[in-house]
Amino acid sequence: MKIRTEKERQDFEDLLSDIKDMKNGSLEQMYLITLYSLSNYIKSLIAFGRKSQITKDNLRIIKEMFDILKTERKLLNYILRNVDEIDSYSALLVIGLLDETNDKTVEYYYQVMDDIEEACEMNDERRGLRRKKNFPTLTQDIGYAEEVVALCENEDSLKNFLGYENDFWDYIKKKIKYIDTDIEIEKKASYAIPIYDGNIVVDIDLLVPKVIDLPTALLALSLYTKAYKIYKSFGQEYTPATEDDINEISLNYRKLYLNIKAQNII
Repeated sequence: MKIRTEKERQDFEDLLSDIKDMKNGSLEQMYLITLYSLSNYIKSLIAFGRKSQITKDNLRIIKEMFDILKTERKLLNYILRNVDEIDSYSALLVIGLLDETNDKTVEYYYQVMDDIEEACEMNDERRGLRRKKNFPTLTQDIGYAEEVVALCENEDSLKNFLGYENDFWDYIKKKIKYIDTDIEIEKKASYAIPIYDGNIVVDIDLLVPKVIDLPTALLALSLYTKAYKIYKSFGQEYTPATEDDINEISLNYRKLYLNIKAQNII
């Protein structure tokens, strides 16, 4: 059993409560949207006929919302399965992101259904054409799932991704210091810097964040990339890792590593 401080216990309880509320709220919204869409479907049949895009859109709304609800359930269940391993506060922030996205999604679909209902009442099919959406839903952006799976990332998973030799990790284990605070402070305070003897690199100083979510994982990746470049320069003059090198590693981490993990849970 994981030992938690009083704040960690409260965050843990809040997390479980929020997940329960989200699941119950989503089921209720699915029920209400289904009823509304079926009601509009009958009205559309009468007003525009079976072949109308407006009529068909009522059924698409139900399917789209069902797929979104199913994705949300998978993401929430992933958090629950790993709840003893993740940082509860970080998970609460991700839950908040999911909840905010679903609130916007529900609002959007109600606007679409209102448009369809008005189109039927006015017998004007153009009024019911699907309005544009200015944000991606949970099923349209894998980034949401990446945020969730990144809650289970840690230093060992970053080691596996980077693939640096064990000698490097053994060496920096004696040098590394950790910072665990707000991510914006961590970005300013963390570092990987060479120690010189004249123009020659002889050692390394390293302060990295504790990996608990996607922002800290990406920050730690950039610092380990810089640290490895320093380590390989021992006894030589040092040429820093470029921003392009660091950005490429971060991009590969998301696209070739986290993305695969995210696809596996949704």
